[in-house]
Amino acid sequence: MDEIFVFLLVLANILFFAKVFGEIALKLGQNAIIGELLAGIVMGPAVLGIIQETPNLSYVSELGAIILLFEAGLSTNMREFFKVGGWALLVAFAGVVVPYSLGYLVFLCFGLTNAQAIFAGAVLTATSIGITARVFLDLKYLGTQEARIVLAAAVIDDVIALGVLAVVLELITDKVVTFKTFLHVGRNAILFLVVSIIGGVSILPIIFKFISKMKQANVIFIMSVVLCFTLAAFSLKARFAPIMGAFIAGLLLSRIKNQQIEEIKRDIKPIYAFFVPIFFVLMGTNIDVNMFNPFVVANREILILTGILFVVAFVGKVLAGFAVFKKGINKFLIGVSMVPRGEVGLIFAGVGLKNNVFGIRDYSSLVAVIMLTTFIVPMILKHIISKQRNISCLT
Repeated sequence: MDEIFVFLLVLANILFFAKVFGEIALKLGQNAIIGELLAGIVMGPAVLGIIQETPNLSYVSELGAIILLFEAGLSTNMREFFKVGGWALLVAFAGVVVPYSLGYLVFLCFGLTNAQAIFAGAVLTATSIGITARVFLDLKYLGTQEARIVLAAAVIDDVIALGVLAVVLELITDKVVTFKTFLHVGRNAILFLVVSIIGGVSILPIIFKFISKMKQANVIFIMSVVLCFTLAAFSLKARFAPIMGAFIAGLLLSRIKNQQIEEIKRDIKPIYAFFVPIFFVLMGTNIDVNMFNPFVVANREILILTGILFVVAFVGKVLAGFAVFKKGINKFLIGVSMVPRGEVGLIFAGVGLKNNVFGIRDYSSLVAVIMLTTFIVPMILKHIISKQRNISCLT
């Protein structure tokens, strides 16, 4: 009885403070995710100690990550995803390879093992499409060629990053990282993707055509969640992260009838609003802010690590923008737009921590970098776009 009381009370606190801090972040022109992370930091063990992660809360948090990636898949147009131009593919590929390679080298220099450095480098590969899209929308920039390249590249970037996570997690689980195991895991990841996508594309439209004739309320939405949880479970069974299966489920459902997909998107919103903030708040509770105190000599290494990682995270993505050789394109704007790490990067860092790949020090450093990229990029983008428009007016 006492356990249920504590669980419900902590859950109430998480949701309350997530909304309060999220609202403050929005008032300051930042993404609500930043507020939710700060809620976890302030209310977590490192500061006030009001919220602490428990096994039950961890399961709820995992559901939040699954629903987050499921919704991301639903919001991705699968047809456009496979039609995307070569420039977006180049930007996405460069945006994974460059930050990954630089991050891997930095972590090796700071004493991490080869396996730990491989995973930590993977955390820096993802791009947050939501943050950049919001800036483009606010500045009425979505219709430009740069925006189309960035948004398409960000989607591909996250898919590649999820594949990298699946491969890296399997390599870490096996403890021995060799070229043979890399090929084996890569083959399994591709096989899982191919079977899921081909099977889903051929079977899902028939299944949902039948489901649409059923009379029960919310049956289409419930069956979409069934698909999400089933693919997430099989993804886990295949020794990949469950978020990979959830994303594929959302991606497959984006092909069904517009009326059905809109119904699923509408019905997922309240569930998303409940579970996803819990995930981000609990991510924040795992950050030890005391490690960033510059007056403690032992903390100076993590501050240096965080500073170098931020430079790597920023420069690695900016360089990806210069993979576009087309004239008349603002390459720097494309590169800066790819910098925010946001949700997927946080999920990667959380997976690494939960699987004991690295400790609180390295996790805190990675989350700090993700938060910094999320803070700084909207301001830089607004400046670049305003400057570009002023030059256009003068010419």
